[in-house]
Amino acid sequence: MQRFQRLGIGILGALTGLAATTLQQAEAMPMVKATPIPTYGIEAVTTTGMGSMAMGGANWMRMMMGGAPSMGTSTNRSLELRLASPQVVTNPTAEHRIPEGLGMGAALPLKSTSTGKGEQPVWKEDELMQGKGRMLLFRGCTESAAANQPEVVLMQGWSAEQKRQAMAALKDLPSMSWSVDGSGTFGTWPPTTESPPVALHGSLVGNHTVVSTYAPEIRFAVERSHDFLAPVQLKSRTVSGGARALSWQVVPTALGYQATAAGAGKQEGDIVMWTSSEAPRNVSDVPSDVRASEAVRLVQRKVLLSPERTNCAISAQAMAAMQGMTMVTFTAYGDTLLLSSPQGTQAWKLSLERRSTTTLPVGEAMDQMTGGSGAEGEQAPPKRKGFNPLQLF
Repeated sequence: MQRFQRLGIGILGALTGLAATTLQQAEAMPMVKATPIPTYGIEAVTTTGMGSMAMGGANWMRMMMGGAPSMGTSTNRSLELRLASPQVVTNPTAEHRIPEGLGMGAALPLKSTSTGKGEQPVWKEDELMQGKGRMLLFRGCTESAAANQPEVVLMQGWSAEQKRQAMAALKDLPSMSWSVDGSGTFGTWPPTTESPPVALHGSLVGNHTVVSTYAPEIRFAVERSHDFLAPVQLKSRTVSGGARALSWQVVPTALGYQATAAGAGKQEGDIVMWTSSEAPRNVSDVPSDVRASEAVRLVQRKVLLSPERTNCAISAQAMAAMQGMTMVTFTAYGDTLLLSSPQGTQAWKLSLERRSTTTLPVGEAMDQMTGGSGAEGEQAPPKRKGFNPLQLF
């Protein structure tokens, strides 16, 4: 299973240095060295806003020419499937037979490949990415930032000890996977980097079967409580003082929410980050396979916003520190379905992770392009010339 950075997951840790991030990733991977068993992972994601493929080439061109992007109400659903087995076979094949209600035919073929022992990647010190500049980090949903904000994190100048820790973690990754020696067979869908969209009326509810030449048959059923999450409907507006108010409708069956924002700082090389989480940076990540009991703890620790909440604010200080357009990513997390093989049958494990996410550009530059209201009671200034999204970082 991939437990690395996803939308809104681990983004702050990823920018603070590869050493800490790599160690976190290694710790999150299951350390099962005795009797590895096949695993099947499903990610079901609902996406709206700029991340939904509504931002096609014409939209990007419109923005760069000074026009307003057409955000619309486009919603996409996507699936990612990953089958992993310790068996090494010749010409492996696999397919996921799906319920009719998904509207994608009878089965999804998994692109399968085998990896032999000792074929793990070899990491070199010169391949470790060095950050530049600073990260200015703001936290919380208040219109005015706390006195101790922003937290300033330098993203350059690794110490010898940080490099040593990063290299040690990278070298240990193969031995920490579900496979004893790194060998096995892997199947994925979609077969390319782009996931074909699932029809908006498509549903996971029903009976599923995964058949392959390198893992036992996996039969399972999905109830409506673990179907795709509803789309996030996020709105934003500038309020008096320059803070940015965010509001949304409750996403049914969501366990909690987290919002992040990123933009270029006013000093060259700086990145400004904001998160709705009030927890310290090193404990503000949300696992991709969050369960209901764990979500309760994350809400209590103020890592996640409660599922009943419908508003938040990016502080005026955070907005003032960002230059140009700010990108806000909002994620609603659903309960992960975890299943194991029936007793007395060949072992396997399955997880179905569910998220609903949206990415929204906000800030002065966006208000000028869309003719937004700006601060309450103020008239929007005239348009400026085009904004190039490629110049954000």
